[in-house]
Amino acid sequence: MAGEVWVAVLGIVVALLRGLLSLPGTAFVAAVSWLAIRESLSHGGGVPGVLATLAQAWATPRFRFVALGLWLAGALLWGALRVAWVAGAAPILAWRMSGRGPHEPRFSEGAALRFHRVLPTAVAAFALDLAGRGMLLAALFGAFAIGARIQGTTGATAAAFVAALGLTSAAFLSGSLSTLGDVAVARAAMAGEGPGSALRRGLDSFLRRPAAFLLAILVIGLVTVLAAGSAQGVLSALGVAAHGGPRALLVLPNLLLAALAGLLAAGAELWRLAAVGALSLSDQSGEEKRWMSFRSESLGIRPPSQ
Repeated sequence: MAGEVWVAVLGIVVALLRGLLSLPGTAFVAAVSWLAIRESLSHGGGVPGVLATLAQAWATPRFRFVALGLWLAGALLWGALRVAWVAGAAPILAWRMSGRGPHEPRFSEGAALRFHRVLPTAVAAFALDLAGRGMLLAALFGAFAIGARIQGTTGATAAAFVAALGLTSAAFLSGSLSTLGDVAVARAAMAGEGPGSALRRGLDSFLRRPAAFLLAILVIGLVTVLAAGSAQGVLSALGVAAHGGPRALLVLPNLLLAALAGLLAAGAELWRLAAVGALSLSDQSGEEKRWMSFRSESLGIRPPSQ
């Protein structure tokens, strides 16, 4: 991944486009709210009148549908751009990891030719991630409900054990579903598999070595969090040093922090994609293959004919 830093820079551009694509919806909501506030103030309404006018404007079906449509259009367009970035970057990572074969892939070729395979797989991965998060939230609500009912009773210890077991299982299954989605996306982007084949073969490879996949995801996430925290600490120290001076001095550290955060996010995504792709597409099963031979030199004896 370090040899293809420009791909991570493209990831920063995709991340910046997410904010730009959300501007139409934000601008629409701000414009309608400003018009409602100005109309309320022109009629001499105070704060209660302004709040009532805003609530009335926001409650209209036209406002809700237009705002929701603008937000959904921006989100879908950004998702398509992100899928195109993954589809173009994954073959390049696979080419470098495989020892640089004779045909060097191009970013444009991957983004154009594998987009139709990665897009439905990414939608399925998003659904799996949502299912995992929902499972975890349900386990948390269940633990709170059980705790509220049995507090101070004789079965509190057993119920706490069951709640802890349920939370642990839900966390493991949630991480497994999210990792399975990443594996399927990696297979679709690197190997060009269809959505059904990527999910089926990804599940098979994940079940063979679940610990390796989960450990890779956890290590990458931990390293990313530590790197982001270190950068935040350094730039915060610079901000404290510049405290009391011109505010223009803080513009550059803030821009550096935003660029570094985008680079870390894009690099972590590529790193995770490369890691799960290598674990899923490699031929190694984690166990050494041993073959039994009945040749005389392997057994240490000679057959009767000799």
